[in-house]
This record gives sequence, C-alpha cells and structure tokens, in this order.
Amino acid sequence: MTRSQLILDVINKKNTSYLPSQCTFSSRSKKMETAECLGLTEDEVDVYLGNHIKFTAILDDIIQVDKLDPHRMKAAREAGRYLDVPGEDGMIYDLWGMKYNVNDGGYFNYCHPLHNCDEDDSLLDNYHAPDITHMDSLFSIAEEDLKLYGADFLVELSGYNGIWEKAYQLTEIEQFMYLLAAEPEKACRLMDIICEYKVEIAKETVKRGFPIGHYGDDLGTQISTFVSEDMFVKYFLPRIKKVFRVFKDGGIPVQMHSCGKITPFIPHLIDAGLDVLEPVQTCMDIQFLKDEYGKYLTFYGGIDTQQLLTFDTPEHIYEETLRTIDILGKGGGLIIAPSQEVMNNVPVENILAFIKAVKRARGEEV
Repeated sequence: MTRSQLILDVINKKNTSYLPSQCTFSSRSKKMETAECLGLTEDEVDVYLGNHIKFTAILDDIIQVDKLDPHRMKAAREAGRYLDVPGEDGMIYDLWGMKYNVNDGGYFNYCHPLHNCDEDDSLLDNYHAPDITHMDSLFSIAEEDLKLYGADFLVELSGYNGIWEKAYQLTEIEQFMYLLAAEPEKACRLMDIICEYKVEIAKETVKRGFPIGHYGDDLGTQISTFVSEDMFVKYFLPRIKKVFRVFKDGGIPVQMHSCGKITPFIPHLIDAGLDVLEPVQTCMDIQFLKDEYGKYLTFYGGIDTQQLLTFDTPEHIYEETLRTIDILGKGGGLIIAPSQEVMNNVPVENILAFIKAVKRARGEEV
C-alpha cells in the first residue's frame, strides 16, 4: 500500500493501527546535514525519516514556501507571478503587492499595500486579487509534483497564508485589528477578496486530482487566540467554511494549519468539516484534545520544537516522543511529527532521537 493510501486511511478512520509520520525541515541545508550524518542521499533520507507527505504550491505561493528553490522560482518568474523591486537587489513583489527578500529563506513580508485603507477608501475600491485566468500555468509546478510523487506520497497543495494572515499582512496586523473592531465592513471587504481567490484555488485543487485539501491561518499565540471566539465565529468561520466546503463537496478530507492555542475554535472547525488539525503544539493540553476531539480529528504534530527538540537531550526527546505518541496515537488518528518545521538550530542527534522513537512506535527496525 502507498504512503498516500496509508495516511488517507488513517485520516478517514479506516486504519487505527498505523502511525504515519512526517519530519519537515525549515531549510534544505538542515535536511542535507541530517542526510550526510546518515550517509544517505536526499531521496533516501525522506524514506529513512518515514515521511508520507510532499508539500507543493501554486506559483503565487512559491515565494512564501519555496523561494530558495531555483527551479520553482524560475517557473514563477517566467509566468509573471512576481516582480523585481526596482533599485533593491534581492527584493521582489508578489502579485498581492507584498514584498519579500528572496535570499532570507523565510516568509517575512516587508510591505503593507493597504495600510492606510481606513483613511483612503480608494485603496480597497481599486484592490483585487491576482489574476487566475491561466490555471494551467498557475498549477504547473504543483501538477509536476503530483505526477512525480503522487503514486506513493500524499501530495498536498499548500494553503498557508489564509484569509486572516493575508488580510493582516496586506494592511499590517495592528491596522487589521483596528478594522475588525472599528470598521468591520472594510475588514470584511478585504477578507471576501481573499476568500473568493482561495475558493477558486480550492476548486482547481479538487478538479486536478489532489487527494487532500489544505488551508492555513495562524489563529493563535502560545497563550490564547488572536481574536475572541465571538469574533472568530462572526467574521472568520463563515469564510473558512466556504473553502472547506469546496474540498468536502469534492470528496477529499480537509487539513488545516494553525499555530498556537486555538482550543476554543476547534469545535467550530470540526463543524465546518475539519479532518486534520496541523500542528498540535504543546501549548494546548494534548490529553484534553485526544479525549474531547479524538473521534473527530486526526492530529498532526505534538512533538515540541520550541524547547524539546531544540534544547533537550536525545534521551529525553526519545522518551517524550513515545509518551506523546501514546497519548495522541491511542486508537489511531495521529500523524507523528514535530509541532513545527525542524529549524536550523536543532541538533542532528535530536532529530535522530525523534526518528528512533517513531520507528519503535511503528514496530520498525531502528
């Protein structure tokens, strides 16, 4: 059975004994350091790590998720999906009007084109999402990945930078919080522009045969949600539901990424059709999550990257990984993974301790 089918069976509650896993790196350099330590090639280390998922992206999102990959950035440039900033070497604009440094490896946005929309109505009146007339071009890299990896891996089209994140990046976060509180009609107009774009991309995701729908919005900090539950239900949930509904109507499960302590939002997201919660971070009570929502959700993550993987000992990481698997994986419904991408400051020996525990939990030879 393929990795894709195994993980889909886990998500669909058809297999409660298998524990798929995923170890994704924030940069290729850390992945290759791990491969070199093991004496493996890049493709071989994916197999060793037990990875089941390959993330990909439409060309509009390459800047955020894969801008250090020359092949992908070349495709985005040739399709006109980003523009150089005149006089600023290494800086580019995406078609939303946001600005990035192609050399920093991150996804930080340096520009907020709608920052003054509270004072200047014309900014919103004249604003529109990137043109998506040419879907074949937009999906070219994603379909290349689906063809290359889809016979074995679960190929997921990145839905990161969702309605909330895109809106506050376009306006600047304090400005968007102000709009939500004082001028919600403007906040809603902007979110609707983003939502309509996301819905059309979701339709194409289903149409082009991707096996799972993905959506991402970091709705929480490590101590609370960014907005109240009432505000979430009133402003964000109806729009997220529109995206989820496309996936559900297309017969594919829904995975959502959100960092932070979003516990109050989880029941609403389940009602909207959520199948996979990504990631589970230790700022939430993992035993509570399993007890309350385990029959509805598959959990993705759970192994802390902020403290455990980065600063703890391999011995404790091994023990804590097994403990987390025992809680979240009891009766199935777990994709074992770090709670975030593995960052460059995580020692290789700590990565190997995590993998050793995963292999033991799956009954594989260590």
